[in-house]
Amino acid sequence: MPLEQLIKKTNFNHSVKNKTEFQLFDIEKKIQGIILGLFGSIIASFSIALGVSVLTSNYWTILSSGLIVGVASSFANSFGPLVAKSKSQSYSKEDILESTGSFIFTFIIIALPLISYLLMGDLNIARIISLMTGIVLLFIFGVHRAQLENRKSPLAYAFTVASVGGIVAAACYFVALNFIK
Repeated sequence: MPLEQLIKKTNFNHSVKNKTEFQLFDIEKKIQGIILGLFGSIIASFSIALGVSVLTSNYWTILSSGLIVGVASSFANSFGPLVAKSKSQSYSKEDILESTGSFIFTFIIIALPLISYLLMGDLNIARIISLMTGIVLLFIFGVHRAQLENRKSPLAYAFTVASVGGIVAAACYFVALNFIK
């Protein structure tokens, strides 16, 4: 094989390898972004539902309030990057599918802590289950994000994220209990 052909073949393989590495890096960044958006969506939905549960014992009102906040946050996280694109860039079918998939995934995740309000007969138990489910989800996604970012201690990062979620939920509960009610 002539040297010129060998060089072309080597550069091509190197180019393919770099493209694959870039695609993996891009996917990791998108996953990190989705998880970061999930943090806010999860915290907002179960914290608002917890605060509203102090104001009313109507399970549908509590569930609806958490879902409304979660849906709004999901839309912002999923479709915000599309809106932020400059006018000169066009949206591809892949962009729309990624955003739609992200929205559906986020909606399912934010609904998990709220299901207890639908299934439990006792409001206090529903609150505890909702809070624990939200904190566990924050912890799980915290570990995954920390691993994607190659942090030294994924468990410490996850504990921090879960703690912030617990503090925000407690703040919503106590504000509703002491200042609104």
